[in-house]
Amino acid sequence: MRNLVKGDYSFIKNSLFECLQAKEPGLVLLSGGNDPERSSLINDVANELNTEVLNLNFVLSKEMKTLSINERPLRASRFLSELVNSRQSLLLDHIEILFEPQLKLLPIQILRRASRTTPIVANWPGSIENEFAIYAQRNHPEFMEVRLDSEIIFKIE
Repeated sequence: MRNLVKGDYSFIKNSLFECLQAKEPGLVLLSGGNDPERSSLINDVANELNTEVLNLNFVLSKEMKTLSINERPLRASRFLSELVNSRQSLLLDHIEILFEPQLKLLPIQILRRASRTTPIVANWPGSIENEFAIYAQRNHPEFMEVRLDSEIIFKIE
């Protein structure tokens, strides 16, 4: 994988910080380690950048709670675009809501589209294997496997 940065917590934290300081648009996926470790790392980087990490599950579910099931997919996609337009960079944790089957979203594609103008870092809740981002088990309704393209992967080892 050509856009893979591997290392321990400290190395990944410093590398991710440098990547975000460049303010280049694009999607960065944080993988490896365990979920609390990745959440801690993304929060450490946010503190150094004097910005916030958004709990996407919380902010998106709050935004959609008054909408009908039919209105939610379109609103979810628009909401992410609005978040991007209001920030210089976007650090996302707890993105599992994007995989909800009723939302009918394609999470990686939505994040890619949003990252065309703004750097986005997402704590990836699945695994990265070879050139694929994977979420859930094959027989699970939320299963997703997508070939990675130009995303940068920061993997805690």
